[in-house]
Amino acid sequence: MSIKFKNCIILATDENGHFSVLKHEVLCVDTDKISYIGPEADAPYCDCEKDMKGAVLMPGIVNAHCHGPMTLLRGVGGGLALQEWLETAVFPIEDKMKPIDIEAGEMLAVMEMLAGGTTYVSEMYDFPWNSGKVLSDTGMRANICRVGLSFSEETEIPKGRFDECVDLVKNWKDPYDRVRAEFCLHSEYLTNESFVSRIAEANKDLKKTVNVHVSETYREHEECKARHNGLTPIQYLEKCGILDNKTYAAHCVWVDEEDRRIMAEKGTSAIHNPSSNCKLASGFAPVKELLEAKINVGIGTDGTASNDNLNMFEEMHLASMLIKCVGKDATLGKAEDIIKMATVNGAKAMGRDDTGELKTGMKADIIAVSLDKPHMFPAFDIPNILVYSAQASDVIMTMVDGNILYENGEYKTIDKEKTMALVKESLERLY
Repeated sequence: MSIKFKNCIILATDENGHFSVLKHEVLCVDTDKISYIGPEADAPYCDCEKDMKGAVLMPGIVNAHCHGPMTLLRGVGGGLALQEWLETAVFPIEDKMKPIDIEAGEMLAVMEMLAGGTTYVSEMYDFPWNSGKVLSDTGMRANICRVGLSFSEETEIPKGRFDECVDLVKNWKDPYDRVRAEFCLHSEYLTNESFVSRIAEANKDLKKTVNVHVSETYREHEECKARHNGLTPIQYLEKCGILDNKTYAAHCVWVDEEDRRIMAEKGTSAIHNPSSNCKLASGFAPVKELLEAKINVGIGTDGTASNDNLNMFEEMHLASMLIKCVGKDATLGKAEDIIKMATVNGAKAMGRDDTGELKTGMKADIIAVSLDKPHMFPAFDIPNILVYSAQASDVIMTMVDGNILYENGEYKTIDKEKTMALVKESLERLY
């Protein structure tokens, strides 16, 4: 099916990788790709037309670090520091979670993300086959993984976890190639050197992306150095061979100059999680320095127990403010750069170069943001208003792979009432 979007503003990407704000052109989608952007007079025939007057079309947003099923733990343990939060509030609930709970929590997360313009998510959580099915069935684009954990050098704990990580990567299949499997290490502190090295060795042939938490807190960073003869988490991962394949590292709050040099050399991306890092008082990621080192930086929400939402417009807004404030320079964190972090940079980090931009030939992952509210008027500077004024609730359409999944409050692939009933059942059992 082909669709022509007209009478809207289009935040397109030109041949030099810069944003081009188009106010008198149309965008056409054919099947799963953007087939045309330009004057309506030259546009190809389309099966249907959509009048998007009063809206901006922009690339679908990429949430490059998320724990979706943690919607079932939204707000749990508020006011605690990371380690205490994990050990006393989060882990006891997670220990009770079953596949049916994962599916309910993931579905709730997808509802929130689609309504807020997120089209692509990096999902790191238990029971990935269940999460992956939900993401695939609802039409989302995603990376999924079996979380790499290992608590003993001598005995495999959890038993079989390495094989489970490899099995998902080798055997996960999505006929539409929207949901891809990758390797994951939870972190340096929840794995050991033998396990990490085995994952690196397995990935020499498989060449999958690797998803990992890195230097989220000062304590984590320093305890790693104490365990590994002064090596930071990034330096330790390099030693183990993990960074030899495409890796993206969530948080990176405490990475130092040598870490940044290694990340740049290895092509390792950093994923900034501003709300989570602020709520847990983990610190402020050195985004200015990461960018100066030519490191690709994406943006993520983290989980809803430490955020407490999956609102990427809020993350964009806060990310820009923090970069300016920490750097003491109002010229930092320009709106255009922030939008790129939340779209094409995130997609690049996660191993895809076919989404994150509105240009001919790219996947039709597109959202429409309404300008028809007082806080969105006047819209003199489109990138600026998207970062500093727009809210997730301003999203009126979300399209992935050329399929409209959400429009004007209606979900096209999700039964809202059934999902909420399943979520309530899970909450009653868990709590």
